[in-house]
Amino acid sequence: MESMIFDMAERLFRDHVNHGLREAAAGGQCPEALWTQIEEAGLHMALVPEADGGFGVPASEALGLIRIAGAHGLPLPLAETLVANAVLARAGLTLPGGRLTIAEGGSLELTRSGKALHAKGHLPIVPFARWADRIVTIAAIDGTDHVLSLPVKDLSIAPGQDLAGMPRDDVEVDLALTEADAAPLSRSFGGSQSADVMRGLGALSRSLAMAGAMESILTMSVEYANDRVQFGRPIGKFQAIQQYLATMAGEASASRVAAEMAADSYDTPTFALAVAAAKSRTGEAAETIGALAHQVHGAIGYTQEHALHHFTKRIWSWRDEFGSELDWTRDLGRAALTSPHDTFWHFITDSTAQGAPA
Repeated sequence: MESMIFDMAERLFRDHVNHGLREAAAGGQCPEALWTQIEEAGLHMALVPEADGGFGVPASEALGLIRIAGAHGLPLPLAETLVANAVLARAGLTLPGGRLTIAEGGSLELTRSGKALHAKGHLPIVPFARWADRIVTIAAIDGTDHVLSLPVKDLSIAPGQDLAGMPRDDVEVDLALTEADAAPLSRSFGGSQSADVMRGLGALSRSLAMAGAMESILTMSVEYANDRVQFGRPIGKFQAIQQYLATMAGEASASRVAAEMAADSYDTPTFALAVAAAKSRTGEAAETIGALAHQVHGAIGYTQEHALHHFTKRIWSWRDEFGSELDWTRDLGRAALTSPHDTFWHFITDSTAQGAPA
């Protein structure tokens, strides 16, 4: 099944996601037609259990779609919609279809009037908010976590963008919620606390997307080094460039392994620790790979006409979303210091280590 889903996504993105599409999206044009094709293929439902209308594939396989989307620089909220649908299904809420996005809901205040809930607060830097139909988040009231499905048409949106030109909008919420918009979350993901669920799931999605994008940056750099001739031979023959490419390959490989290990831990007790390791590792690699890729490409890599900047700008933006590597390494440090293991070596080699919640 993994090969079938991945092949479907690869064909779809290879045929439709190109430099022109990414340029248009960075200019504010949402690729509606491509989203229709994604929905027709059912890719946005891959992380949803089969009983709720999903594919019924292991979560790690469904999450692999995010890596593929990152590798193509997909300018649409597929990662966010995958996560949002999974969270909605976990809470027993209706899956609304369309483009969804996610946000950390810790700043929202929930109040109750009879059976009705009212949500009020500010959601900063929400990915693709103005291109989405609903924002899915989690907030607590009376000690109970609630999943909220917020219709974007009823919210106040202040447009913004990230380095790659993708929508990153500030959202003001002041909304009465119906039973179709909110439901208690009876079982969290991997035991994470409510304030951390969306942060962890968002960090996982960014880790996978960065891993995919960095593999594409490496491929582009190798191809350019083999094609660009200087002093009578390809620049890839020069030892300095070979060293750059070898370093990039190591960083990309380590990032993919870390991200896929986090995907394998989805909804398990080790999720928090695995995500912390993945987000910190991929974030660190993003700085190295982005810098070396532009060294290899020289000035051409900075031009609008070249595709490289679409990918380097994405990884530089993603490294700071849902917690930077500094934030996540602090979580790793806290987990190590509070570990019941006798030695640090036992902590880092125990695959069942849970640490502190992410």
